Amino acid sequence: MILLFAALALQGTAPAATPTPADWRTRPLTAGAWTWRSSAQSSEALFSDSLGVQLIVRCTRATRQVSFSRPGAAPTAAIRIATTSSQRQLPPGQTVLSSDPLLDAIAFSRGRLLVDAAATMPLVVRAAPEPARAIEDCRS
Repeated sequence: MILLFAALALQGTAPAATPTPADWRTRPLTAGAWTWRSSAQSSEALFSDSLGVQLIVRCTRATRQVSFSRPGAAPTAAIRIATTSSQRQLPPGQTVLSSDPLLDAIAFSRGRLLVDAAATMPLVVRAAPEPARAIEDCRS
């Protein structure tokens, strides 16, 4: 009889879902890898996963400005960038000067950064030499 009550009680309970960490600094890193490429006009760091390029950090040498883009993001979507020391939301298409403190925060972030835009999954990517190199190319 006790087993019957226990079985009935268990039927109405579902296994607890694993909570998604609210703090991006505790989320798992997004699977993927950084690459870097350069041309006479630009220097780019690209973060790609199995679906293709997910983030582009581009230095335009002539203007010494850095842009961030998320392929697949809504054209009117702002991009939020969070590092271990700062956070900023950039309006669509906005670039930052190579001297902007946000770029230092990206280059020196402790292990990870978050890049988020509407219509895309948030990226939690490891801090890496490739974006720092693109940023530095804009400064030299």
